[in-house]
Amino acid sequence: MTSPTLAERRTAGTMKLGYCVPAFAMPSAGLFRVPNLSRIQDMDVLGNAKEAERLGFDSLWVCDHLILGRESSVLEGWTTIAMIAGATTKPELGLIHQANLFRAPQIAAKMMSTLDHLSGGRFIHFFEAGMGRPEQVAYGLDWDDDHGRRVERLEEAMELIQSLYAADQPIDFNGKFYHLEQAILSPKPKQKHIPVWLGEAFPWVIDLTARKADGWNTTPVSLEELDRRLALLDSALATAGRSRADIEISFETQILVAPDTATLRRKVTSMLDHARAAGHEPDPAVTDFATGRTAALPTSMTDPWIIGTAAEAESRIAELKSRGVDHLMLWFMDAPDTDGMAFFMDEIAPSFR
Repeated sequence: MTSPTLAERRTAGTMKLGYCVPAFAMPSAGLFRVPNLSRIQDMDVLGNAKEAERLGFDSLWVCDHLILGRESSVLEGWTTIAMIAGATTKPELGLIHQANLFRAPQIAAKMMSTLDHLSGGRFIHFFEAGMGRPEQVAYGLDWDDDHGRRVERLEEAMELIQSLYAADQPIDFNGKFYHLEQAILSPKPKQKHIPVWLGEAFPWVIDLTARKADGWNTTPVSLEELDRRLALLDSALATAGRSRADIEISFETQILVAPDTATLRRKVTSMLDHARAAGHEPDPAVTDFATGRTAALPTSMTDPWIIGTAAEAESRIAELKSRGVDHLMLWFMDAPDTDGMAFFMDEIAPSFR
């Protein structure tokens, strides 16, 4: 049975739900991404990925970093997603902001083709020009401080990869940044076309998305900022002779849900305890909510994230859906615990499936 197309999902009013598999720990004052996890070594990465599949998540994602989190400890993205591909059978798979400058694109093409082939055609290529100078420099990798040139290089990498996918015979490629001589890629990906996503609202990236991408992702922002970003994308799409019908819209965000406010407070308290143990003093406004001194979390959390009871989460997701979001990429803040993701899939997800 084939999966519904983007147009069919929009007609039916459904969304895809993605689970971001923790590959780093981040107990911190800002409660970033995985604030309930003290050490990545304490995380059952494959177990959580398999549980996400069992619960019915449509996609599984891993970050693509070399240095991140507490003690700069992060699992390498490609190795991790390959392990997850072998441990699962149904969800789509991808690296979040897959860094072009981490790997030669011709080698990345071979890696992606292999993973797509072995996983039964489940890969999404979420590509990134590179925004992490410290990681690149620390690992002795190539870097260019000019973001525009990095995006130009990204576009050429996209062209090179598509040339390898399309060719049945060895090809030469003579670009500004990349050169191949009689290169052949075989076996081909399982999918006839691996979807290519880009992300964020930088002008060069928005332009490239409008011209050549299949999807666009934004990291957590307020609804007002999301409206602004989508307006930029719509304008660029019109210039390129395309429309929103050609682009899958993804919203990547943190999520914390619970059946009631008391449980939510207990979860937030646990995160604050991890932050303090790591030497960070939390935002007093968050502490006030956790202790019951205030009734609501600060807008710095509620505006860009999905956080609250089932009714509050449903309302937030409905607002995102009304703006055209097709795919949620969710970082569960209470990981490695799985009760939050189970509650979400049991009590909130059915409204959007």
